[in-house]
Amino acid sequence: MSSRGKKKASRIDGSKSASVTKVPTKKKMSPKKKWTLMVLSFLLGICLVLGIADLVVSWSVVHTLIHPEKIGWSDSPMSVRLSYDAFELETANGMVYGWVLPAQNPFDEDAEDWIPTEEYSDKTIVFAPNYDSCRDLMDMGGVEYFVEFCKAGYNVVTFDWTGSGYSDGDENAFLLDKTEELKAVVGYAEQTTEASFLAVQSIGFGCYPAAVATAECEAVDALILDSSYRNFSDVVFGNFGFWTAFDLAPVRATSQWLFSVITDIDADAISMIDPINRMKGKDLFFIQGESDEVFGSAHIKDLVSLATLDKDNEASYWLATGTGHLRARSYDPETYFGKISDFLKQAAGEATEET
Repeated sequence: MSSRGKKKASRIDGSKSASVTKVPTKKKMSPKKKWTLMVLSFLLGICLVLGIADLVVSWSVVHTLIHPEKIGWSDSPMSVRLSYDAFELETANGMVYGWVLPAQNPFDEDAEDWIPTEEYSDKTIVFAPNYDSCRDLMDMGGVEYFVEFCKAGYNVVTFDWTGSGYSDGDENAFLLDKTEELKAVVGYAEQTTEASFLAVQSIGFGCYPAAVATAECEAVDALILDSSYRNFSDVVFGNFGFWTAFDLAPVRATSQWLFSVITDIDADAISMIDPINRMKGKDLFFIQGESDEVFGSAHIKDLVSLATLDKDNEASYWLATGTGHLRARSYDPETYFGKISDFLKQAAGEATEET
């Protein structure tokens, strides 16, 4: 046999002697394991859907809360026969718009005691509206509220926060980041009216930026807080059912997290305790509905006690019997302004003595 034939035979013999490896057959999954896997996949799918739904609902809730509908003023001071000047002011948050009403009586050609607008007054009050309100203070009864102050000899300055009324922006975030624009308005009011006595009246959520501004602005002598909260997180996320129909624990928790992410504000860190604790030489007057269903009323006495820890502060309060949140004025307008007027007279007298 030739060498070529030998090589061929060798290859054939080698292939016959080589072992054949069997391909293992795939073991079938038992029906029980299949059922378990299907159930787990189904549950995982439900959790994923619920998680996405929770995120979507929470985002919608938070977006609605921090972007309240911008409602412009419906009444001007002229509707109650008060003269005024409009102003615009650039602030850290954008342009704000408002009114300056000099001390005056409502215009009446037959009135002998009419105070002409050019007559000078060195007493001014700045209004810090609620978060879903604007310069005409509709939640306080509208521009008619200004009449009492103007007749009592106070210049009135009122404005729209950014994100409300006709001012710039569309995000409001419960006024938690509005302190700098209020301080800008306070500075403008002091300069424009040449005020030697300057007070701020804050309303609802406006109480927090007003308290911070009062603590930080030497120009502010007195602060009126109508319907103030103690801790922000408690009144919004602790009372979540008041603000939204989606009062579910997962939505509440996710909404609080999203609020901090979107606004860069830690809701748990916002409290009236800090700014009131920083008050030095201020006069404070708290007004709270005894039956305030939104913010409660038990904390007012504690805040007053905190304010008076500084011997240079004067603080008092009025619990309006039988009234709810922001209802003290509408319930009894005469008593309401009477108490504020008495407070301002005392505060202005003390400010004059100090100067």
